[in-house]
Amino acid sequence: MSSTQNDNQPVVWVVLVAVIVLAVGLAIGFGIAKSKKAAPAAPVAAAAAPAEATSDAAPAASEPAHAEHK
Repeated sequence: MSSTQNDNQPVVWVVLVAVIVLAVGLAIGFGIAKSKKAAPAAPVAAAAAPAEATSDAAPAASEPAHAEHK
């Protein structure tokens, strides 16, 4: 009986190593994905600030044009 169990031992080791490699690969992949998502968040917030300043300047620039039509 012991010879039947030993025949499957290499298969068990291969599956075990494959599962460990898969788990490590997923952990590293998710870590890289999260770090790439977190990095662009700051430039996007910085890019939003000039857009807000431009939108504030646009109504101020259009006010003299409206004053002429009155």
